[in-house]
Amino acid sequence: MHYLKFLAALTALCVTSTSATCFSSGASWVGKDLAREKLRDACNELDGTYDAGEVYSVCRDTPRQKYIFEVRNLNGNAVSLSYDACVANLKRQIDNCSRGGYETFGGVRFKADPNDGDC
Repeated sequence: MHYLKFLAALTALCVTSTSATCFSSGASWVGKDLAREKLRDACNELDGTYDAGEVYSVCRDTPRQKYIFEVRNLNGNAVSLSYDACVANLKRQIDNCSRGGYETFGGVRFKADPNDGDC
């Protein structure tokens, strides 16, 4: 029984393609806790339905830099993005990439990018 559950989970991972890229230059996160807080606020605007090819970006200022969070639907059809999925997918770019980055999951690209200056 455990073997079947494992096989089903492995199959699901193979069917859903994921690719992640960390930026190699540019500003680094100044305070990852603050970035996560700003991300949770940004996902209140980023969750919802995205038509094919639609992109939405929000910018959040901090005392020392700005954070840009972006979601882009690369699919040929509309997709729905929940608040929790928004936070989880963009949070990986904060946690795993010192200068931000982007990841495509299920045909949706999630980008989190710290920058100098204001929004």
